[in-house]
Amino acid sequence: MPIFQAKTLRRTNGFTLLELILVVLLMSILLTFASVKWDFFAKKDKETFLERLSIEISMLRESAVSDYEQKAIQFDITKNMLSIGYVDLTKGFVSSRDIDIPEEYLLKDVIINGGKISIGTAVMRFYPTGLVDRLIMHLEGKKEGFYSVIINPLTAKMSEERGYIEEIIIPKRANPT
Repeated sequence: MPIFQAKTLRRTNGFTLLELILVVLLMSILLTFASVKWDFFAKKDKETFLERLSIEISMLRESAVSDYEQKAIQFDITKNMLSIGYVDLTKGFVSSRDIDIPEEYLLKDVIINGGKISIGTAVMRFYPTGLVDRLIMHLEGKKEGFYSVIINPLTAKMSEERGYIEEIIIPKRANPT
């Protein structure tokens, strides 16, 4: 009885169409991720600074209330930096840590409880009762211009505004009664 060998497709030294499609698909996915500008999605220095400052303010207020001690933030306008700490009656301001202001921003002035300080240092206090000093901080960016940070004295919530926001002073008027 004769034996017939079944013909099989011989494998050549090339790739199949399916293998080529998979390789092209994987390369297109990798090129898509490689070509994206990842710095677009990264937080900018100003946003990171403002987020950290907001967290520090919330933590300082809670710490002042829970420890029943007065806490403070010192704004050093000449050195362009912020320091977290407390005010000692004999030593003055005692710093525990610093917050760096991004290089492209300059601390122009600070308005604390209606008093404008544009040279030297200013101290914002956090009281054990939960109240804080009223603050408006002005930053000047190289590209963006002025930027104002406002802290509510009752809630210690921080808000940011573009431009130079002045404190609104209501003139005193005669009591009608």
